[in-house]
Amino acid sequence: MKWITDFKIAVIEENVKNIEKLIDSMPQFEDKASAKEALALVHEATNIVNKYKLKTLESMNKIRQAKAFLNSH
Repeated sequence: MKWITDFKIAVIEENVKNIEKLIDSMPQFEDKASAKEALALVHEATNIVNKYKLKTLESMNKIRQAKAFLNSH
């Protein structure tokens, strides 16, 4: 199935925009094996998104600390 192949590529590349686009267009799966594979890929995609979310939060905290430091001097 093309969707699963495209989703695998997006997960391997950690391409969050493509992951989001593909999740929005997720098809109905006709067999149990495809559904299980898609579920595993979605789980991995969730881990990737959470990793980027954590990195963003860390960056925002560093910016806040730098801003507070600059404002205090």
